[in-house]
Amino acid sequence: MSAHVPALPLEADPLIAEAKQRARRRRLIAAAALLAVGLAVAGGVLAFGSGGASGEVPWLPTRPQLGAANPPLAPACQASQLRGTLGLQGGGFAGVLIGPLTVTNVGSTPCALVGVPKLSLAGATSTWSLRRGPQQNSYDPLTPVQSSLRALAPGRSAATYLTWSGWCGRGSSREGGNPGQPPRAMVLSPPGGGRVSLTSDPRAHQMPTPDACPPGGGSSLAASRFVPIVPQGGPSSALPLQARIVPIGAVRRGTWLSFAVVLRNRGAKPFSFGRSCPAYYEGFGLRPTAYILNCHGVGPIAPHRSARFAMRVLVPRHAHLNTLTWTLAPHSWGGGVLATVRP
Repeated sequence: MSAHVPALPLEADPLIAEAKQRARRRRLIAAAALLAVGLAVAGGVLAFGSGGASGEVPWLPTRPQLGAANPPLAPACQASQLRGTLGLQGGGFAGVLIGPLTVTNVGSTPCALVGVPKLSLAGATSTWSLRRGPQQNSYDPLTPVQSSLRALAPGRSAATYLTWSGWCGRGSSREGGNPGQPPRAMVLSPPGGGRVSLTSDPRAHQMPTPDACPPGGGSSLAASRFVPIVPQGGPSSALPLQARIVPIGAVRRGTWLSFAVVLRNRGAKPFSFGRSCPAYYEGFGLRPTAYILNCHGVGPIAPHRSARFAMRVLVPRHAHLNTLTWTLAPHSWGGGVLATVRP
């Protein structure tokens, strides 16, 4: 009679047990690898947010919101809704001043500011005339279209560009070119009523005038129609950043080019982006494209540390590929943070 041999459990089989042990080790190794990758990613994000350069912030094709292109006509702007500044300076010619007259809607509702401004000179002791001046044709991708002035939004600005030649005020001398007594102020009469008085230097309470009395006497003031503008910010808008474009490879017309921009904090304190990410220009030639920087996931950048941003730019089919230009916050104090590279 043969003896009965009881069946062993599978775990008791040495070969099966060893196979299971190897499988458990593989699972533990895989889990450890995934954990390491996760920690590396998290560590990279944390290091990046604190000013490290261990990764790149991805590029997003977010374009600036410029408002409606052709809004319904709003009520005409009144003087009480507008705050103005006058930026006259020498125009490179004797007896000529040029510069913008800028107004900002400081009210709570949109208002219409279309056409050629109505200007006068308060306290004038010289004859003068007002005429229509040439338009400014500079390109700025952050500027709303002309028809947006049908409803100038609160906080938005517009400008008329002035050319002022000759002044023969009281006490002037045509022989010596002395312009004589200046007017007290330039006065804008908005279409909705009221008066906005402007001087180039409010602290001086005096208007600069063209520095010559022409032989024929009199004065000529030319003003363009109002155009939308984005005014330059004050000194507090300056960014303590330095930009550098990472060297790029071959550039082909009609294709998207990928590159990177490194922003370095030159200041003595950590730098943080505000609640709204700044805009930037990029492109080849004189017609750049504007985007919004993908900065929401970027933490404080420590002094002398950097953050790296992935970028893409569409290369025009007929572009002159001599220089790629990238500018962050172009309307901040000093003209923004500029970087250029030759492909």
